Amino acid sequence: MINHPTAFRLALLTWYQQNQRSLPWRTEPSLYKTVVSEFMLQQTQIKTALPYFERWMQRFPDFKTLADAESDVVLKHWEGLGYYNRARNLHKVAQWMRDSEEVPDTVEAWKALPGIGDYTAAAIASIAQGIPSAVVDGNVVRVLARLTNEQTAFANNGKAVDFFKGLANTLLDSESPGDANQAMMELGATVCTKGNPQCGLCPLQTFCQGFAQGSVADLPKIQRAKREKVKLNRGLAIQQKKILLHKIGTEAKRLKGHYEIPNLESLNLSENSDRLEVVSIRRRAISNQSIEEQLFRVSAEGLSFEGDEALNWIDFSEINSILLSGPHRRWLKEYLQTLDNN
Repeated sequence: MINHPTAFRLALLTWYQQNQRSLPWRTEPSLYKTVVSEFMLQQTQIKTALPYFERWMQRFPDFKTLADAESDVVLKHWEGLGYYNRARNLHKVAQWMRDSEEVPDTVEAWKALPGIGDYTAAAIASIAQGIPSAVVDGNVVRVLARLTNEQTAFANNGKAVDFFKGLANTLLDSESPGDANQAMMELGATVCTKGNPQCGLCPLQTFCQGFAQGSVADLPKIQRAKREKVKLNRGLAIQQKKILLHKIGTEAKRLKGHYEIPNLESLNLSENSDRLEVVSIRRRAISNQSIEEQLFRVSAEGLSFEGDEALNWIDFSEINSILLSGPHRRWLKEYLQTLDNN
């Protein structure tokens, strides 16, 4: 437990009021801005989400505008943020808000809506409605583990979140729950960071048992899941100002309805084929997967994929209007630019 909780809350809120980052959802805040930002930030860093949020608000300034939009338009404006179920669920929430005569006014009511779990519900309710419910994410876990010098080795982040929920709610300033929650998250994101924590700048240093014991760098103790290594080979086939792309089916877990650069297997080719020329190797990470994708230039002449309705020749002029995963759009744009320069 934290000694002198009243002084703790005051120190935290005073620091936040003086040091909070200027973010668009904090400027002229609204319920809609809070909902959109919390959906975007579920699995995305603030610096990545910022330009998407600005464009989103220009296109969908309120719940009704978003609710009335076609699904493909919504997904197109989300393109590049990844985890597209967030966009689908946000769209459903907007439609619920448009059609309902009531606005959720409890954490449990928010949790009943699509895509809203404990964290998002507490964030929306506290920030937009002043409902006292603590949010606990990775940043908050890190702050609380260091403050209490908690030595428990947690099996995963979810276990750590559950462990600290009670303490987070005990420490929450019920008079200013939204600011208090944002202050804890802000502190974890900017001062009490995972690497190189700025203890000398921390407003809670005098309350921190981890600092007193010299164990800040070792906390929290969470077992990280090993990343699965995935290797994919993809083919770039072009003919008559068209490129061959694969459309992901509606039954897929990820990127349903999106186009992607096709796997060599779908083109009935192996990476050893003499029809291929290596273009580049790209690496990225998704969830617990570390993915290496090798891109090959493929001769379009004689390609055999008859009957595969998922493979489509897409005119260059249509590329900007179709749904493409963010990385594949970047890679495709770079590849087409090299062709223009040759």
